Amino acid sequence: HHKECTMKAPLAALAIALGLAGSIQAHAADATTTAASAQQALVSAMGDKAKDITVEVSQGTARLQGWAQQPGDVDQARYVVSQLPGVTQATRTQVHTWLATDR
Repeated sequence: HHKECTMKAPLAALAIALGLAGSIQAHAADATTTAASAQQALVSAMGDKAKDITVEVSQGTARLQGWAQQPGDVDQARYVVSQLPGVTQATRTQVHTWLATDR
């Protein structure tokens, strides 16, 4: 009986997570993209690689800032954000890469 209870908890958590993702996706679809929904889109597309990248959205321009693991991650982040509703261009104003500073 105890095992049964512990099995249900992760499923409930997963259902909640999926429900949240669904509502965020639906929210992003209407009108324009906000900084928060752009950030969420980055994290869902890139996972951990996007955790140190922040997004500002203003009048259709998304500006990426922060840190990325490598240059390819910056390009991917720009692409993901540029595909969002209401974003006409995505620029990497101040995204630095860790690899450049490590060597």
